[in-house]
Amino acid sequence: MRLPLLPTLMVAVMVPVMIGLGFWQLHRAEWKADLLARLEAQAKLPVLETSSLSDDLEFRRVRLMVECADPSAKGRSGKNAAGKVGFSMLLLCDAAGPILVDSGWSDRPDGWTKLAAPWPPKGAFAVTGTLVRTGGEGPRYTLVSEAAPAPLEPSAPPSPEDIPNNHMAYAVQWFAFAATLGIIYAVYVSRFRRGK
Repeated sequence: MRLPLLPTLMVAVMVPVMIGLGFWQLHRAEWKADLLARLEAQAKLPVLETSSLSDDLEFRRVRLMVECADPSAKGRSGKNAAGKVGFSMLLLCDAAGPILVDSGWSDRPDGWTKLAAPWPPKGAFAVTGTLVRTGGEGPRYTLVSEAAPAPLEPSAPPSPEDIPNNHMAYAVQWFAFAATLGIIYAVYVSRFRRGK
């Protein structure tokens, strides 16, 4: 029985690759579940007073001494503890390295200009909050403060529950792609034989 050469070669290469990607995503799902369990355990630990920043402290409540040379804040989309969408006010500070301090939340982009008292304090001051890695450019870490200067409200604390674990769905997709390609190939070969 003669098979069409190019389609057969393509399927012979692609189906194992797709199945391999499916198993890789299953492995990633296990890894992500372990990571999320570790982060959730860290989030439940008591506040740690520290002077260093590291990935081992991600989602840990910490107390850091920070100093903010630039008193101007930048607004970024964020939520308050009630889940209302607005603007989180970020300060670029230093705490054993550059760090963003989420000083609080406002429903207005100019909420930072409405503070009842000068903020941040001059010199070093203590901030207690949840430490997370910052996505994108800029400082590697963000400290989401548990307190906020009036009239700002504290921003919603970050939670490991907000991190998606979609790897099982991706695995199912790759296995479905492989099965679909196999079915399409079988139909094509059947029609190829009838055409002969």
